[in-house]
Amino acid sequence: CVLGSLVQAKDQPLAIGQATPDFPMKTVTGKTVKLRDLASDKQSNSSGITVLTFWCSFCGSCRHVEQPLSRLATKYQGKVAIMAVDSSVGESGKDVAAFLKEKNLTMPVMMDAKGRVADLFGAKMTTTTVIIDADGKLRYFGQFKHGQTNLVEDALNAVLTGKKPSHNKTTESG
Repeated sequence: CVLGSLVQAKDQPLAIGQATPDFPMKTVTGKTVKLRDLASDKQSNSSGITVLTFWCSFCGSCRHVEQPLSRLATKYQGKVAIMAVDSSVGESGKDVAAFLKEKNLTMPVMMDAKGRVADLFGAKMTTTTVIIDADGKLRYFGQFKHGQTNLVEDALNAVLTGKKPSHNKTTESG
């Protein structure tokens, strides 16, 4: 699915290696959470690394990544903050929570109804994923997976070991 863009022509999305600003998002229950809070909560994110995958409940391409995303969030729970970001207009937190329950998805979802987070990174399609390292720098932007290859987990493992991902930017596909 294509994400609506609010980016003005003068605004440039973040580039690989750039520091990400601290920005707020809302949980499906309406609680405001800032990026830095997600990164610095050592109980739920001991590495300080954050993974955001743009997703929505009505997108066909999202059906291909939501179970792997949910499993990835469970696998790295406590070590990395991994979540979906719903940047679609018109979805409510209540509807998304019901969808998650229906599909037995356990990954956290942040709501970004105005698309500001998507615009910040230049994400134009759902399933686009970004990895932000413990220093707050963008280390990966692109596809969640390609075929059976989980590009995000490969990139995440590189970032966790202090290495540069072999592919730190891939073409969006959603």
